[in-house]
Parts: sequence; structure tokens; C-alpha cells
Amino acid sequence: MINGISALTSFKGCVPVKHFALYPKDNKYHPVTKRENLTKCQGFVTRNLNGTAKNMRNQEFIDLYKSYDKDYLQDPVVQSVYDEKTSTIYMVTGKDTDVIKQAAKPVGRAKRESIDTTGNTKSPEVRNAANQYIRDVKWYIKHSCRQVESPNGDKLELHVYFLPKYGRDGKVKSFTYQIASFVPSNNNK
Repeated sequence: MINGISALTSFKGCVPVKHFALYPKDNKYHPVTKRENLTKCQGFVTRNLNGTAKNMRNQEFIDLYKSYDKDYLQDPVVQSVYDEKTSTIYMVTGKDTDVIKQAAKPVGRAKRESIDTTGNTKSPEVRNAANQYIRDVKWYIKHSCRQVESPNGDKLELHVYFLPKYGRDGKVKSFTYQIASFVPSNNNK
């Protein structure tokens, strides 16, 4: 239970997500590690699966995801959770997204109160609420969510491959989806 929310009504689905980008120097895919680029890549994933993508909607990607995550079939919604310490993105699916959203509410309240009193969101109360949110969500994912599995019982993670587009300054401007696959997770036991 986190923030008084019971996990009993949950479908319990979660998927670790790793993003890869093709780099022109060696023409090979490398893991995306920079936070701002991870956010761009994960945006493609969540917008497509939540049905909010405009020009980037990719039915092939959605169908692939549906074929592995039965929770998503029951309740087609996802929520991304980023673990700063491990640089891992977890995608929570189904009813678990409501639990994650509820856990984030104290952070929003702390930010509003901080803006009212100090004019910005940088306060010890916001930091404490954000840290508590991360602890609660990590606990929930570890103890109450079920990682998507293959038919033979291997835990799976989603690998998504992108082609980066560079701006004139040489920095990554955006990413174009190429392909995705579910692969056995490194933490299978």
C-alpha cells in the first residue's frame, strides 16, 4: 500500500524499457542515456500506447505491445516511471497507472504550496515529497507489479530503436522510431 492506496484492484503490469539510437559514426545502435533524450524517446512510447500521438502514431508498435502485455489489453493506458539511480524507465500498465498517479499528488501539492510561499518550486518540502514519491513507486514496482513474461516464463523488457535527427548545432533534435522488440531481461532468475 502506498499513500493509503491498496494494490488489490490492480492488474499488476510493468515493463522495463530501454531505448537505442543509431549513431552515424559507427552505424551501430547504442543505448540512449542522456535524460533529455530518454524523455524524447519515451514520449513516443507513451503517446502511442495512450492513444495521444498525433503524427507519430504507429499501429505496428501498438500491436507488438498488445501481443505481450495482457494488462494493457484489459486497460489500454501506460504511465512511465524513471528511476534516476539506475537510469531505468519502467512502464506501468493497466490499473497500476492510477496508483502511480495517486502517489504523485503530494508532489504537486508541495509544489503549489512552495510557489505560493517562495515563488518557485525549489524547497525542502518539494524535495522531500519527490523523494518519498520515488521511494513509494520503486517499492510498488518491486513488490506489487508483475513484469511482463514470455510464454516460457522469462521476464521481458522492451527495447525500442530510433534514428536520431540532428540540428545544425550537432545536438539531437528528435528521434524517429525504427523498430521495437521484447527481449529476455538481464534480471531473469
